[in-house]
Amino acid sequence: MGKRYAKAASHYICAMFLRLALIFCLVTSTLHAQVVNVEAMRGLTGQEPGTHGVLDGSFYFGGTQALLLRLSTSANFRKTLEKESFYGIFNGNLSTRVGGDALLFEQNGFVHGRYNREWSEEWTSELFFQWQSNKPMRIAQRYNFGGGPRFRAIDSKTVNFFLSPLVMYELDIESVTGSYESVFRMSTYMSLDLLFKEKYRINTIAYYQPQILEWDDVRVVMNSRFSTPISPKLNLTVSGNLNYDAYPAGTDVPNFTYGVNSGISWRF
Repeated sequence: MGKRYAKAASHYICAMFLRLALIFCLVTSTLHAQVVNVEAMRGLTGQEPGTHGVLDGSFYFGGTQALLLRLSTSANFRKTLEKESFYGIFNGNLSTRVGGDALLFEQNGFVHGRYNREWSEEWTSELFFQWQSNKPMRIAQRYNFGGGPRFRAIDSKTVNFFLSPLVMYELDIESVTGSYESVFRMSTYMSLDLLFKEKYRINTIAYYQPQILEWDDVRVVMNSRFSTPISPKLNLTVSGNLNYDAYPAGTDVPNFTYGVNSGISWRF
């Protein structure tokens, strides 16, 4: 009886999450990307044993009074040995704004490493490390270390739904003053992966990251990624994101950031 109710609750949450994902994709379809969906990037390498990887690249130019040029690249690697998997994700963005009062040059990126150990079809343990730099958001360096369980609530050929209550340590170094802050946060996430007609894939993930013992200091991140093959090795990708930070690094940094990005990925 309890298992039946748990399964029904998982399907209900999945349905609500799908509605939010579809609305989110519509709302952010004209915006500019700032984060990467780690779950989607990890899933791009597939599930087959051995070593696999994906390279992503995109270029954007546009603007109104000033011309914005941006180059984005990422590399994703996976090594699977029976029930253990090792992941490495590297992402970088380089942009310049030409025109207006001055030439503006910006860069940001991150390195993410993750270890998974599968204990059953439903349960997996995770450990991760991440380094991030984002000068426009006044983050000189941010280090995260964490781990916890990962539960596969729905598993099928077309729908996969995961829940994961992680805990992480975070060290932030501010880019202007050089001040730093170290805290412990929850990093709970829900991840929904959908496959349509065996070629259209949508992955949506939502993170809830409150500081432990100071629950008003919270970050919420939502990211959706769409991909479809254009050849046996190449995929067209479009991703959108929405971020909220209750206490960003500076008073001139907005609480909300959002965006969209498109490009090509090559799987090897």
